[in-house]
Amino acid sequence: MKKFTLFFITLLYLFQIINAQLNPSLRKLFSAVLVGEKLYIYGGFMDNENANAQKTPDYRFFYLDASISFDTSNLPWRAIPDNVKNLPLGSLSSVATGGVAASNGGANNDSIFFFNNEVAKSVSPVLSYNSLDNVWNTQNLSGVKPIGRNQMRAITDNKGKVYLLTGFDFTVQGVKRTDGLFVCDTINLNCVIKDAPLSRLGYGVTLLPNGNLVYIGGGNRNYIPISDGFKVIYLYDPINDKWDSKVTTGNIPPADVGITTVLGLSGDKIILFGGNNGDNNNLYVLDTTNYEWYVPQARGKGPVFKRGEHCANVIGKYMVVTFGSNGVLQSKYRSSGESDVLLLDISNDSEYIWKTSFDPTPLTINSTPSNSKPKANNIGVIVGLTIGIIVLISILSISTLFFIRKYKIYKNSKPIPTPGNVLNNEEIMSIPSDYELSHKKFETLR
Repeated sequence: MKKFTLFFITLLYLFQIINAQLNPSLRKLFSAVLVGEKLYIYGGFMDNENANAQKTPDYRFFYLDASISFDTSNLPWRAIPDNVKNLPLGSLSSVATGGVAASNGGANNDSIFFFNNEVAKSVSPVLSYNSLDNVWNTQNLSGVKPIGRNQMRAITDNKGKVYLLTGFDFTVQGVKRTDGLFVCDTINLNCVIKDAPLSRLGYGVTLLPNGNLVYIGGGNRNYIPISDGFKVIYLYDPINDKWDSKVTTGNIPPADVGITTVLGLSGDKIILFGGNNGDNNNLYVLDTTNYEWYVPQARGKGPVFKRGEHCANVIGKYMVVTFGSNGVLQSKYRSSGESDVLLLDISNDSEYIWKTSFDPTPLTINSTPSNSKPKANNIGVIVGLTIGIIVLISILSISTLFFIRKYKIYKNSKPIPTPGNVLNNEEIMSIPSDYELSHKKFETLR
């Protein structure tokens, strides 16, 4: 019994070590990449925090376990196995030189690709982390050398292509540029740079269900908010390599930088959160069916302070906001008792709910926008099919009634006696009908 108790205590101790929760330091301008049920956090810094904490691998690269239920007062931060030994900090750009940009990549988007900045000449332009095998690799992409910084929002489409919109002066292949869109194929391992009609930092970018990218807000290369950054938005069509601009209406947010945008679960709403400037409102929504802004209904205890330079990801039915700053150099939310993670239930477009508990239960959402209408050509098809079905049912019904009537006439008919219509001197007797049976005429017929 004592041996069993000792063995159980040892197992419990090992389990606690393996699943030990971290207490990461405050940070802004970091990357948060969702792979499966793990939200990986990399990098970031906070000027008033201990700089040595950022040099510790387990506080530089870790993840939030979204496979379990949790409360925001007790967050399941997890250390990555062998992270101290494997994390190639020396091969990744430092915060002082601009940090890195990171996003999903690979055949199944189950790897994380890190794009270094051009200042750190001694580091490889691109590294990847395979989350399934816990392996780091240096990636040699053909074509243009990509550039990534922590003020650039990287986004990946369903074909493994990462898009990085620049917002600063840089040199590529000997040519100095002030703008551009890096498109890096993480499957075929090549990268190109395309012209872009805008140059931004600290912006929001959202991938729509049709594959287009929407760029919203942000600032110029000096991190000053673009005055009409929310009034005029830009859409990029990767298939046709075409840019388009839209002038929005409604309750347009004030100019801001350090924001995030995510796609609502209905697929036709872009949710804007936070920022460093603007007003005290944390939430705005852009309806992509008519490009109209509005302030959504939200209940529950939301954040007291506006957050900027944070990250926001959609996990299940939640918009999950991680870390961030209040203003440029402050982080007041911890002192007010707020968590490093905010949860907004976005499953109902008519009313969002701030929550303090996370439920990992999968949520089935109808991908068709609730206020969308069938296209004209679809209406014609639907009408045609409906008429065809009605006509077919009518023909079948008439044919059935005609058959039943004929059958009853045949069944109820009696043979007309004719000479010689006898057998063994017995008259041929007709079979009584249902009507005759119901009126008890069987005996009379006999």
